[in-house]
Amino acid sequence: MDMQYDQYGRALGVTVDNWQGATPPQRVTLQGRSCRVEPFSRQQHGAGLRAALELDVDGRDWAYLMPRPQSDADWSNWFGMMEDSRDPLFFAIVDQASGQAVGSCSYLRIDPAMGVIEVGWLRFSPLLQRTAAATEAMYLMMCQAFDWGYRRYEWKCNALNAPSMRAAPRLGFTFEGIFRQARVNWGLNRDTAWFSLLDSEWPANRAAMEAWLDAANFDAEGKQRRSLEECRRVQAAQTRQDGVRLATLADLPQLAVLFDGYRQFYGRHDDAATSHDFIRQRLVQGDSTILVYEQAGALQGFTQLYPLYTSVAAAPACLLNDLFVAPAARGGGGGRKLLAAAAELAKARGLARLELATAHDNLTAQALYESMGWQRETQFYRYRLPL
Repeated sequence: MDMQYDQYGRALGVTVDNWQGATPPQRVTLQGRSCRVEPFSRQQHGAGLRAALELDVDGRDWAYLMPRPQSDADWSNWFGMMEDSRDPLFFAIVDQASGQAVGSCSYLRIDPAMGVIEVGWLRFSPLLQRTAAATEAMYLMMCQAFDWGYRRYEWKCNALNAPSMRAAPRLGFTFEGIFRQARVNWGLNRDTAWFSLLDSEWPANRAAMEAWLDAANFDAEGKQRRSLEECRRVQAAQTRQDGVRLATLADLPQLAVLFDGYRQFYGRHDDAATSHDFIRQRLVQGDSTILVYEQAGALQGFTQLYPLYTSVAAAPACLLNDLFVAPAARGGGGGRKLLAAAAELAKARGLARLELATAHDNLTAQALYESMGWQRETQFYRYRLPL
């Protein structure tokens, strides 16, 4: 991303590469481990959601959203609005075990052209509050928004709403400030607090949330072993080797060039567009882990890990599919640092092993791997089926 200037030398803004806008939200079901997020249906979800919300017998959870429904007609009107609305676009949060709707949420202030979307209208019943499912529902909503191509994911709340003010930074949002006297709600002033999560911040935040949501992070009683903030600190520490860190979307321009160089090394023609699109998909979807080696603000190399499972060990593993250092930076230890960081990350995640393959004539790489404890496989042949 390059800063653009006018003829007077004034900075105008950083280029947004290949911006086509985001996809308008769709009524899709988001499947998690402890919950799922489904397009809201009055017939399917209404009765269960009302029963769950009415467990809040003193009505304290309604203070900042809207007046509490008082009658069957109030509930019917609210559920009807939720079902018919497209902005906000409402979803039910359904408990996986019971199948009951235990909360609701929405996307709102939807602007695909600018790549901005907000999460809001959160109604978490006592059955959902302070559970793993509550965090997982927000994780699923984040995943889908960034998969649709949004650049900015927003959270806004009444600045007096202490639980919401605490929840946003816990989930990875950055506090941006307070819009004073932003609204008048029911004759009362509302100052609105603004938070955001950017696409460049999403890969690291996603990794921390997935580490927290992992079943291994909870004991037999369902109590967390590490807090979400602790997971973030561990995640950062795992990639704080000299010059090596997790890649983010902000690295995409440089990383795509390195990735294209890697593909050319293995005989592909220069294809910057394909390389750019492929790496962007990996960063947004989070289906691989990419570590980069950086010096003086410039990326000099990367390695990419793809998740695997080993059936014999009945455990997760990873394929270290890509390792590349720019020609001008070779001999400086970048490849060794990337391999060491990958091994540390794999150990921290409890993986059984890392695997890789390299060309028979790539003797330099083979010497590096073996010097770092990698063992050449001699028991099995590798086969592939081109499709």
